[in-house]
Amino acid sequence: MNDEERKEEMTQEGTQLRGEESLGEITIAPDIIATLTAITTMKTPGVTGMAGMPAASLSTLIGKRELNKGVKVDVKEKNVSLEIAIVVDIDSTLIEVARNVQKEVKKVIESKTGMTVNKVDIIIREVSYKEEGKESAAI
Repeated sequence: MNDEERKEEMTQEGTQLRGEESLGEITIAPDIIATLTAITTMKTPGVTGMAGMPAASLSTLIGKRELNKGVKVDVKEKNVSLEIAIVVDIDSTLIEVARNVQKEVKKVIESKTGMTVNKVDIIIREVSYKEEGKESAAI
C-alpha cells in the first residue's frame, strides 16, 4: 500500500481504516505532537538542545514537561503548523541542521498521527560549543 492509499484510508477521527465501524473519535493532544517534535528534533545530528532548556541528554529529558519547551503547535482540523526553537552545535552547518529538523519532524508527525504538516518553522536561538573538560556552553 503506498502513501496516497494510506492517506485516503485515514479519516477525520484518526487512523480508522475504510470499511471498519467507527467506535468513536480519536483526538491527539497538541502536547503529544510537541513531545514527538521535541524528541525527533533532539535526535537530529547537530542539535544540542531545545531553546530555553538547559543542555542535557535526551534520555534525561524524556518524561519531563520541559521537553516541550521550544515547541509551539498549532492544529487546525487535521493540519499542523510547528515552530521549533533550537540550540545547534557551532561546528555544524546551521542551515543544514535546520533543514534536517524540518524534514525529520514532518516525516515523523505525519507518519505517527496521520495529520498533515503544513509548516515547520525553525528558530536557531543559540549555538553551543564544547570546552575542554566541560560538557557544553551556549552562546
